[in-house]
Amino acid sequence: MKFSTGRERLLIIIISICILVFSLVPVFSTNYQSLVAHAIALHPMQAFAIIAFARFLAIVIAPLPGMPIAFMSMAVMPWHEAWLANFVGADSGAIVAFLIARKFREPVVAQFTGLRNLHAFETALSGRTRFWGFLGLRFVAAGALDFFSYAAGLSKIPFWIFATATVLADIPITFAFFYFGGIAAQYGVYIMVSFIALFMVASGIIARRYIKKTNG
Repeated sequence: MKFSTGRERLLIIIISICILVFSLVPVFSTNYQSLVAHAIALHPMQAFAIIAFARFLAIVIAPLPGMPIAFMSMAVMPWHEAWLANFVGADSGAIVAFLIARKFREPVVAQFTGLRNLHAFETALSGRTRFWGFLGLRFVAAGALDFFSYAAGLSKIPFWIFATATVLADIPITFAFFYFGGIAAQYGVYIMVSFIALFMVASGIIARRYIKKTNG
């Protein structure tokens, strides 16, 4: 699927809106939230698989939003179950995105992301083939796992460094995100949303400054 035509962009927009609606309605509707939580309690394995697969797709098909899925799972599942489902799906998607970029290179990557979105990461990754240097960059790029994974696949980073650093960086970051987000959710949806917004803004500022410093 190439995202350069109007029809395909429209399709991505429609799918993204559907994800937003089905993900955020349980967050802000108490009645619907109770129904979804009850359904998940009855079918925990199916719910785990659905959330993990949705997060997987949101990483591989980079324009699709993944955070609303995290919001929804945090609101209707125990925080540790939401964390594990999102972690498995997102990191599996990151590895697949890396392998797609490594094997098929720019022409195929452009179909999933649009290459212009990768330039900052590509420059920051240039020559960064040592494990600890890559791990540091992976930490600060936590909020852009999809584009980061494709950019890493286009770079000379060895697969084992990428996979190990991705898992090591994501475990503490996502654990903290879902643990404290789960606590915030107990005090109400708006407290949870405020926490998530602050978390994302802080992550984005740190990543932008780090990449700018690296590129400079």
